[in-house]
Amino acid sequence: MKKVSTFVLSICILLFLSSCKKESSTNKKDDSITMVRDIVGESGRLFTLDEQNIDNVPLLSINEFKLAYKEFKRPKKFSGIAELKQNDNTAINSLKKTSSTKAFDEYEEDGTRPAGYYHASFPFYVSYYTSVNDNVLQQGFYTMHLDFNTDKYGRVTGNPTISFTGIGFFSWTYVNSSQINFNSANTTSTFTITGTNLFGIQLGGFTLGWTSRSNYYFTVNMDSDFEKEAVKVEQN
Repeated sequence: MKKVSTFVLSICILLFLSSCKKESSTNKKDDSITMVRDIVGESGRLFTLDEQNIDNVPLLSINEFKLAYKEFKRPKKFSGIAELKQNDNTAINSLKKTSSTKAFDEYEEDGTRPAGYYHASFPFYVSYYTSVNDNVLQQGFYTMHLDFNTDKYGRVTGNPTISFTGIGFFSWTYVNSSQINFNSANTTSTFTITGTNLFGIQLGGFTLGWTSRSNYYFTVNMDSDFEKEAVKVEQN
């Protein structure tokens, strides 16, 4: 009888300790979520990163994320040149697809840059800094790349794409693109590309993911007089 009582007592203790452990784990997770929400408010979506996602996302401490988020949300506006990349089959195929669309011959001017495949880049996410043990550490430098095709009227055609290169602090995924609006009077195309940005935040034994959408607004002017500021991009 004594052995049975001891066994039952042991089971009860194990169940109690397991319950306390789960409760402690839940409380720590809730505390971690609260810490992130104190930074981002109600924006974006928070979730626990699984092992597969952890391998693809740079992990930040809560202090690093706070600084990265501040830089991420800061309004940005850049302009730059667009380089013509010749001998690209993508441009040829895109131009063929648009050959049946409405012509703009009445607006064509000698100052329009050649049709083709173009590339532009911008130092979109500048470095952020964090003081750790009185050291200033540089992290999170990104260059944005925009690739697009144009026809002989200077109109952007097909599906413009963006990508990021550099030492990153988030993972970016394409979502969709808006319709391309073309102003034939000034050879200007405008469009928006939307994507999701995923941050990884490590807090103690938990790794959380925070994701939010970003809209990048582009203006492309293919007039030869605007080569130095052919492309403008803005994020609000």
